[in-house]
Amino acid sequence: MLLSKSGSFDIKELHKKLESKNVYKNFFLFVMGMAISAISVSVFYEPYDIVTVGSTGLAILITKFIDIDLSLMIFAISAITLVISFGVFGVEYGSKNVLGTILYPVFVKAATLINHVVDFDGTSMFLLVLVGGLLSGVGFGLIKKSGYSSGGFIPIYDIMNKKFKMSIGTASTVVNTIILLCSLFIYGTSACIYGFLGLYISNSMADRVMIGVSNNKAFYIITRKPLEVKDYIINNLHHTVTIVNARGGYSNKKKKMLICVIPTIEYTRVKEVVKEIDKDAFFLITDSYYVSK
Repeated sequence: MLLSKSGSFDIKELHKKLESKNVYKNFFLFVMGMAISAISVSVFYEPYDIVTVGSTGLAILITKFIDIDLSLMIFAISAITLVISFGVFGVEYGSKNVLGTILYPVFVKAATLINHVVDFDGTSMFLLVLVGGLLSGVGFGLIKKSGYSSGGFIPIYDIMNKKFKMSIGTASTVVNTIILLCSLFIYGTSACIYGFLGLYISNSMADRVMIGVSNNKAFYIITRKPLEVKDYIINNLHHTVTIVNARGGYSNKKKKMLICVIPTIEYTRVKEVVKEIDKDAFFLITDSYYVSK
């Protein structure tokens, strides 16, 4: 076991062990994520005046008024936030953002070469946003899974979390909403709406990449007939059931709670059968992304 000198569990050592164990895999995911994110920007967003979010979105807005290469503007903004991160959080934190700050603008510039080979002029704006959002989500999800930092506005979100006690998600939403609303005055209503649509698609896809697709449902069932429900699940569906002692928060009465994981395809049938066995049964059904035996 990984124990500290005091005998307690050392979480830092565990993190280091996991990072060293998957170092090559994580770096590959990081590079792939950066490349895919760059393609979404250079091929599907920036050429058609669609504003994305974060430092890249701000860079797209600025290059509308300043004649400078998008990749250079992204690097300039990211470099500024990098310096700020060193000053606010120290060397250890800042060093985690250096690689993303340098690599991402390089990938953005390299991805523009695709535009010399593929031309999407005349393509529906909705399709461009759809594909761009999907690629952006895949890229962001891979970067998050890798454990690396993409730089950009990540330090800004962490500063808002530290100074204003905002969650990272809230800080990201506030900043990105401001950027997209600014696009309303620069590129017009349609571009702003497409920007929000792309953000939604990207976030949804990133969730799928990070946590996967749920093929199972987890049932938490409290019933007066636990044996009948258990027998049905075990003997008819051939799935295992865990029975847990529970106590009602209001009534303070002892109860039995059944926990089981069912393939999504059998979800409706299990729900209906449980209600037939005990019409007063209370159950909670959630997506199950990972089951360890």
